[in-house]
Amino acid sequence: MEGINKKYNIELEVLTPLSIGAGAEKDWVKGADFVVNNGYLYKLNLKKIMSNGIDLNLLTSYFANKDSDKIVQLIGNKLELVSDSHIKMPIDSDNDIKAFVKNQLSDNPVIPGSSLKGAIRSILFQYLGGKSKNGQEVFGSSTEGDEFMRFIKVSDAEFDETTLVNTKIFNLRKPDREWLGGWKHQMTGRDGNTYTNGKYQPTGFNTLYECLMPQQMGYASLMLSETSYDNYEQNKKLHIKTEKKRPILQNDIKTLFAIINQHTKSYLQKEKAFFHKYSTDKTDLIVNSIDALLAKIPSDNSFCILKMSAGSGFHSITGDWQFDDYSQTPFDRKRVKEGKVNPKSRKIAAWDNNFSLMGFVKMSVLTEEQVASIKQDADCKRKEIEENLLKENQRIEEEAKRIAEEKQRKETFKALVCEAERLYDEKQLKDALSKYEEAVAICQDDIVSQRIKDIKDDLQQILNKELTTQLEEEGYSLFAEQKYEEAKRIYEEADAIGYKPFYEKITKCNDKLAAYKGSIDGFIKTSSPAACAGGLKKWISVNGKLTDENCSIVSIQIKSGIENLNKGSQKAWFDYKKWKPMIDVVGEECAKKIYDSVNQ
Repeated sequence: MEGINKKYNIELEVLTPLSIGAGAEKDWVKGADFVVNNGYLYKLNLKKIMSNGIDLNLLTSYFANKDSDKIVQLIGNKLELVSDSHIKMPIDSDNDIKAFVKNQLSDNPVIPGSSLKGAIRSILFQYLGGKSKNGQEVFGSSTEGDEFMRFIKVSDAEFDETTLVNTKIFNLRKPDREWLGGWKHQMTGRDGNTYTNGKYQPTGFNTLYECLMPQQMGYASLMLSETSYDNYEQNKKLHIKTEKKRPILQNDIKTLFAIINQHTKSYLQKEKAFFHKYSTDKTDLIVNSIDALLAKIPSDNSFCILKMSAGSGFHSITGDWQFDDYSQTPFDRKRVKEGKVNPKSRKIAAWDNNFSLMGFVKMSVLTEEQVASIKQDADCKRKEIEENLLKENQRIEEEAKRIAEEKQRKETFKALVCEAERLYDEKQLKDALSKYEEAVAICQDDIVSQRIKDIKDDLQQILNKELTTQLEEEGYSLFAEQKYEEAKRIYEEADAIGYKPFYEKITKCNDKLAAYKGSIDGFIKTSSPAACAGGLKKWISVNGKLTDENCSIVSIQIKSGIENLNKGSQKAWFDYKKWKPMIDVVGEECAKKIYDSVNQ
């Protein structure tokens, strides 16, 4: 502690929930900064959301509408992966959450040295005789260079974690002529309207704060610049002089601790009297917490109890010089002419059946051995954090690799299906079926596998249809050539495939074999049209009228027979006038068809 400054290593222990706001722009908005699921708040990280393949188009629309439920549904089981942290919700609330100020590098909660110094300044304001809102009269001016607080320097104190704490407003009410204690609530269905009654309820006009909780520890340094103050006082005429200032810097830090403890003790006693007088539901628990704080104030000033930050209240912020008794001074602003109004509300932290004023810390000086031990613990903790960070980065890399492989697998699957569909459209059915089978091997999803199986079955049916159509055409050709045995075999092959029944065609072949093979050609005479007409007349008398198909058979037989005639006999067949006997037997239409076929 030698040199220009007396430097003290300070330990800060949180005694009641403490919150230092990061600013309204940093407050957490439900459905934008966080979502709630199964009683936990998840602080979302947009980069993690993007890297985990969440549909950003849908997510953006849900963010715009602050639709927390749909965001949870969209993210699904990846909620913890895409969040920076998850914290247990003390109670459900749709209001913004008051965020704690963080170290920008480590993202750990931090009590800024400026906040600690501000709390000390408020106490010194009263101690040094402050009786107005003009701090310059007490501390001096920064522009003049004699501002006393510049000789007290405090560093930031970093902590490990925060917890969400519900807070309510304890508020005085005046239903008749007497002030009574109560709790402020929100009117159901009437936005902005509040009321106060004596019954505590956790919701309705409540605010959630991100807080440091009791027993959490942080470490800072406090410097008292006695030498700088003395040099300045000797060389310049101070704008403000008081003998109370030098001992604060000159003496041991216990002098400062004693000033703080005296102030805190007075403040707590007045608050206790206030809650005794205006007791209502849960105020006994508030009084118990005040008694616990009073009991912690040491008689030897080896450490001090200090109130600071959110929920400090009017009295602490203004240095607590205006009122000696919080329960006796006026509360009605309209009736106070001297400009002093005693506030009638307090912000109360409620957690685990505890009710207390916010922002009390214990500030004590560490020994060299304690500093060394803390440094060793911090080094171990830093190493552990670095190892955990390395593991987390490895996990993220592995997850990114898995996502990339999954993306590649899906793209390959999609490409195979597209190729299969192209081949299918081009009637390359066997190749298409092969591509579908490759796709099934890549994607084992039951729905997709069933879909591919159905397509495969359809392709097989199409193959069967094309094959049977081909066989049907081949069988018809053979049938037309009167090759009934071969036609029957082809029809039976087509029937075995099972695309459609060929019973009728097989039966027809059997009928033809029975009725026509070796029968109709036995009646046909090719020596002349007249001779042929005589044979057909006999055949018709047995089998009935010639059909179109029978006409084709007659034409084939005649053409085959003509080839064996001499040219003189052939002339009769090419002269339609010689066909009169044929016309008389088979009719003009049938005779003309046979004639045209013979003369092709």
